[in-house]
This record gives sequence, C-alpha cells and structure tokens, in this order.
Amino acid sequence: MPSYFAITTVGGDEVKNANIIVYDSQGGEHVLSAAFVRTDTANTWDMVMTAITGDVNDIDTSGLSDRRINGIQFSGADGSYTGLSSASELAQFAVTFNHDTLNPQTISMDIGTIGSLNGLTQFANTSTAVLNEQDGYASGSLSSVSVSNTGHVIGAFSNGIKKTIATLQIGTFKNSAGLESIGNGYFIPSVNSGNAVATEAMVGSAGTIHSGSLEKSNADVAEMFVNMIEAQNGYHANARTIKIANEMLQELTRII
Repeated sequence: MPSYFAITTVGGDEVKNANIIVYDSQGGEHVLSAAFVRTDTANTWDMVMTAITGDVNDIDTSGLSDRRINGIQFSGADGSYTGLSSASELAQFAVTFNHDTLNPQTISMDIGTIGSLNGLTQFANTSTAVLNEQDGYASGSLSSVSVSNTGHVIGAFSNGIKKTIATLQIGTFKNSAGLESIGNGYFIPSVNSGNAVATEAMVGSAGTIHSGSLEKSNADVAEMFVNMIEAQNGYHANARTIKIANEMLQELTRII
C-alpha cells in the first residue's frame, strides 16, 4: 500500500503510541503519529512513524523513506537512555511532501542525553512516553514591529515567532562639531566634519537607540527663564540710564 498510509501493525511485544503536530517548510501543519515498540532484545526499543497527515509524496517509497529508529537502548540498572544500538543509526525520520519533492525534510528526535534521565527513560511501570514539543512553526503574518536599543528592527508574527528583520544604520563623524546647520535641527556634512561613517548602534561612538521615545531639548528651561529675566532687567536698567543721560544732555543744552 502507499508509503504514507498508516502502519496498522508495528510488531513487538509492547507498543506505546504518541502523536505530535509538526510543520513543513511552508508552514503547513501535519500530525505525526509514532509508536514505541519493545523488541526481542532486552532493554531495547524501536520508534516507528506509523503515519503523518498531509500531502505526502506517494509516487514511490521515497515519500516516507525512513520510518523507523532502530535500537533505542536503556540501562537495565537505572532505566537511563544509553544510546542507539548502531553507530550508523540516526534518531530521525525522513518525509517528502508533494509541494517540495526535491527536498526531503528530516524530523530529528531529541531522545535525551546518554546516561541521564532528562529524556526518554525505561522504568517498570505504565508507560508515560509522550512527544513533548517541537521547534517548527506555522506560517504567520507580521503583526507588530519594535526596535531594540541596538537598532535591530524586530518583527512579531501572528504565529508567536519573533525575528530580526532589519537593522537601523547610524552615521558617525570624526568631528561632529564641524557639521553645518541648515536650520530646523538639520545638519549636513562639511569639510570640517568629514564624511559620514556608516555603522550601527552600540558600536564605537554610535551610542544606543531608544525605541518609542521622543528626544527632549537639551536646554534647561529654568535656566533659560532666569537668563531671560536677567537680560530683561539689564535692558530696562540700560534703557533708564540712557534716558537719564539724554535728559541731562538736553538740560545742559538749554543752559548753554
């Protein structure tokens, strides 16, 4: 029967079934069904991919070219995972989908650390073996954009994934005081400033970027008001002095 059909009988003395959702290269969702099968060798199991949903290639047996992980071994002393029985055996499945027949996809299984109890284990009780998680994700659309203090533009997608999609470019100058002002807070390079050197935030003297922030004026408002009042008082005092001096000259003119 076609290779993508379910394996109805996987053999073995004991069988534990498990399912998990995986995703192909285009973000399509597939349900992968697998079975842990106890073999005739003590403390040794196989893992068989019994079925996978979706548009699996059925032209020949290459649709599901590798459906079994052979020889998953455990310690008879403490039940910890001890590795695969063959050095050439890989803990992975291979699947070819009709939308991408030239590139079979590999589904690698993280069984656990050899000699540890942080993954698949074997104990003398009812099986609790499950496929916990996978690192694929469905297709998604860009839902929001943010900027980090390093200038990286981070896109958040509807499938929960965040990716860096761009980086803000910053220009630095050897002599920033030599920039030529053209008004309204704009400056252009000059002979004194030199040409802009393209870089990014937090590199050299480029500084950091504050996303969603409005830059305040570098003027101290209180100090500016005090200076204005002092200037105004000085103007009034000088004006009065000039007025009095003018009146004295006029009076002197009349006396002469």
